[in-house]
Amino acid sequence: MGLFIGIIRKIELKMMKSTYQWQVHLITRAKMTATKAASNLLQVGTDYESDSLIAKKLQERQYKLKILEEKLDLQKSELEAKIQMINTELQSNQDMIQSGIQESFSYKIG
Repeated sequence: MGLFIGIIRKIELKMMKSTYQWQVHLITRAKMTATKAASNLLQVGTDYESDSLIAKKLQERQYKLKILEEKLDLQKSELEAKIQMINTELQSNQDMIQSGIQESFSYKIG
């Protein structure tokens, strides 16, 4: 019975891991987009005088993009921690499966 539960749990863990890895990928892409946008704003901002209204709005948007990048980094770190926990549980689960296989195919004499 433990063998089948271990196999089912392994499938579930792998699906969770895949989902988290996909989310990390999406966050990485979003961060790259935000970084590129902030860089573009910086280049455009040099065309205006530093005290102009447009330059101030560009600086504000740059600041908001920087905050977004920090939030994305935090989310990515949390997901990577979850992936690491899943990897640890997968290893433990694999040990349980191996133990179940050994018990199922070992013959006791006596």
